[in-house]
Amino acid sequence: MEIRGHRSLLLLALLLVAGGMLACDLGGLVGGAEVPSVVIARPPDNTQVSLGEIVPVHASATDSTGVTRAELWVDGSLQVSETSPVPEGQPSFSVVLRWKPVAQGSFRLVVKAYNAAGKVGESSLLTVFVVGGQQPPESTPSATEPTQPTPQPTQPVPQPTPETTQPGAPSPTATTPPPPPTHTPVPPTPTPLPPTPTSTVPSGPCLPANIATIIVNGQPKGLAVHGNRLYVGIHNAPVVRVINTENNTIVDSLDTGVSGIQQANGVVYHTGSGKVYVANKTAGTVSAIDPTGAASPIIIATGAQPFGLAAAGQYVYVANFGSDRVGRIDVATHTYQSLIDTYNQPCLLAALGDHVFVPTNGAGPIYRVPPAGARIGIGDNKTGYFAVAVNPTSNRAFVTDRDGGDVIKIDANGNSVEDDVHIPNHRPYGIAVNPSKGRVYVVAAEANLLYVIRGPTMQIVGSVPVGGQGAAEGGQGIALWGNRIYVSNYQGGTVTVLDDSACS
Repeated sequence: MEIRGHRSLLLLALLLVAGGMLACDLGGLVGGAEVPSVVIARPPDNTQVSLGEIVPVHASATDSTGVTRAELWVDGSLQVSETSPVPEGQPSFSVVLRWKPVAQGSFRLVVKAYNAAGKVGESSLLTVFVVGGQQPPESTPSATEPTQPTPQPTQPVPQPTPETTQPGAPSPTATTPPPPPTHTPVPPTPTPLPPTPTSTVPSGPCLPANIATIIVNGQPKGLAVHGNRLYVGIHNAPVVRVINTENNTIVDSLDTGVSGIQQANGVVYHTGSGKVYVANKTAGTVSAIDPTGAASPIIIATGAQPFGLAAAGQYVYVANFGSDRVGRIDVATHTYQSLIDTYNQPCLLAALGDHVFVPTNGAGPIYRVPPAGARIGIGDNKTGYFAVAVNPTSNRAFVTDRDGGDVIKIDANGNSVEDDVHIPNHRPYGIAVNPSKGRVYVVAAEANLLYVIRGPTMQIVGSVPVGGQGAAEGGQGIALWGNRIYVSNYQGGTVTVLDDSACS
């Protein structure tokens, strides 16, 4: 009995010790205090880079209590850290931590993440080999790609052949023939040569001149332009190309912070926040990107298949094509709010002041959505509404009806359809408006053409060729800055730049 009692006490002690150890082991899981899970998405392990080349390390950390900070450590030394824009942390925090090696050799990288409880999690070790002292390969494409536009004009040339009856076909030669005015004034002096822009008038309708084709490498979709920078979303890569509009050269590539293909769709620049917003279609998120590269992209979860974006007031509105919803992101807090109403496959949005016009590709009307209060349905219930552009000067909105082949003009003063025009033999896709001229530009993706319409009279002026579009994903990227028109060519992997300054 005495031995048996000692054995019972010993067993009890062992159980208490084991229970204490188990409690210690589970302590990190009690109260949601588990360590964050950290994964480095790229670069891959055993990557080789050049000395002096900036290495962007893409990592994501998840934790139910909220990730507050991420750090990049190289060989046990802290290199750079980034704090979550949400003070209490966020369940998923994606970062791009940049490291510039200053010596050759083999280096071990690890990303650490901290949660709101102060717990730290680490990624697996990543080995990077630094060799040589040559220039980083990234610097070459940005300098080389823009110098290649010269062979590119051969791409759109075959397109006009089926469109020889279109008034827009003579436009490329319209900018070339200064000779017609010169052969009459030859005897006096060459004074007629300076007014070459007027030489386009006698030859027919005045149309934009194609002045450049920029190779962007990839499948360009959404475009946004602000000042001397054009932002091009690449659908099959997690990047946004940045183009200097003064010389039409690529000057940077911004990370979207997401992985995979079929991502970048709509792109918009929000002037108040100074950020570029990109709709990541497959990921169901929107990336808020600082174009200066001072901070990593902020990834905001939205509805399924975010498609078009529009900046209105303090919000960026999101058309979630796959979930039939429209939501908005508060640019101050980067929180997302889904609006109550449903929209049947909303597409490419446009903002007029702090109101947003929503085209529904599924059955439904065109909606005008105020910042508060009930939405307004405009026009017939039909399928095919695709894109909207607005003219704040005339207070008009223009909508493409892809199924009907029409461009519809809406009087925003009375929220009613005012006029329309039919695009002969072609379906209209993306659309933009020049407020100073009242001219409307429409992409006919299946014909690789850009149509020009007089907004006040809704008369077709003509069409000019652009690059290869594609019916499934093309025709969605068009942006305007002053008299410059930018069209993304999804199939061609280029951006067409047109100038409409000679026309009125």
